[in-house]
Amino acid sequence: MKILSARWTGFRNLADQEVVFSPGVNLLLGQNGQGKTNVLEALNFLALGRSHRGARTEEMIRFGSDTLHVTLEVADEREAAHRFEFGLDRSGSRRFRLDGEVIGRRSELVGRLATVFFWPESVELVRGGPELRRRFADQGLAGLDGDYLRSLAAYQRALRQKSHLLRDLRRGRRSLASAEQELVAWNRDLARHAVPLGCGRADWAATLAPWAAAGYDDLSGQAAALAFEYRPRLKPLTGLPGAASAADRSVRPAADHPPAASDADKVHFQAEILAEFDYIGPEEARRGRPLTGLQFDDFDVRLGDRDLRVYGSQGETRTAAIALILAQSDVVYQRRRVRPVLFLDDIFSELDRERARRLQERCARDHQIFIASARADDVAGWSPQDRRQWRVEDGRLTELP
Repeated sequence: MKILSARWTGFRNLADQEVVFSPGVNLLLGQNGQGKTNVLEALNFLALGRSHRGARTEEMIRFGSDTLHVTLEVADEREAAHRFEFGLDRSGSRRFRLDGEVIGRRSELVGRLATVFFWPESVELVRGGPELRRRFADQGLAGLDGDYLRSLAAYQRALRQKSHLLRDLRRGRRSLASAEQELVAWNRDLARHAVPLGCGRADWAATLAPWAAAGYDDLSGQAAALAFEYRPRLKPLTGLPGAASAADRSVRPAADHPPAASDADKVHFQAEILAEFDYIGPEEARRGRPLTGLQFDDFDVRLGDRDLRVYGSQGETRTAAIALILAQSDVVYQRRRVRPVLFLDDIFSELDRERARRLQERCARDHQIFIASARADDVAGWSPQDRRQWRVEDGRLTELP
């Protein structure tokens, strides 16, 4: 997949402009604050139907403008051309089009434009809180499976309703007798959607792990045993093929990808999850908040027998984070036969020259890539085929020789 060109108006600090890109390597060079990340955000927005930074609509519309509009000309794996468009206005309205056809729901858009994004906050993927690893998994899965995205949205809606109800109980606004049937209904909803989400996370982690391990070895130049494993909070989900039980700290061999859960397994898991919700329900009502569920899941990241979340060096955790993110591109290709566009924002910081060059060559081998950097030295002496580069200053791109 290639982004051939882009035209944007009213997007953050970017000057209204149309730019034609290389199908290979695209370098965006300039000082911090000039708009490099904004360019990548505009190009990537249609992959998620939202900003990768979690920005609100009003933050993306340029000061003094009421609307923004971005158009991408894209070539798919068969080199067929497609036009992606999105527009936002200050009322919060969002408009998406694909080849002129209106896309009504974000779930219908996600996955049409395949991308993988590394940005400065990505280095916290390993050492940061579990919410970062959950978001990493959910975004990776949503780009592959619209059903997963719909289940995730349904689970989150049910969780919000249950949380509000539990807070009302805690504050005395509702009695347990009046809320009991509602709690049963929300628990049933949560259990139903927890199964496809847990199965998806377990299978995705098992699929991603060997690619991440190979990527770590490639970037570091040495054989290592990087492991990435799903660790669910809900006890029944520890029985999923590919999930780790609380007692299992062994490193699964990279080639060992366990079989997916059967339909009978899923029915069993749903019943067991509902029983767990019901069992813990009185304590949740007493404390006024949910105490178990997918919102507490985590993923183990280990190098050999060391938990990198706690014992990894800065270089190890950064290399592991890069390997995990780039492994997404391998999983996308494995499942969809599509090479995603890679966005690399300040990825070379704190990497030595050898690791940086290994990373550059690995990414340029199979993908269209966009690299944003404030340091021209990061790419000095690197002359891949099909390279184009721009200086980004005050929101305007000026092509460099």
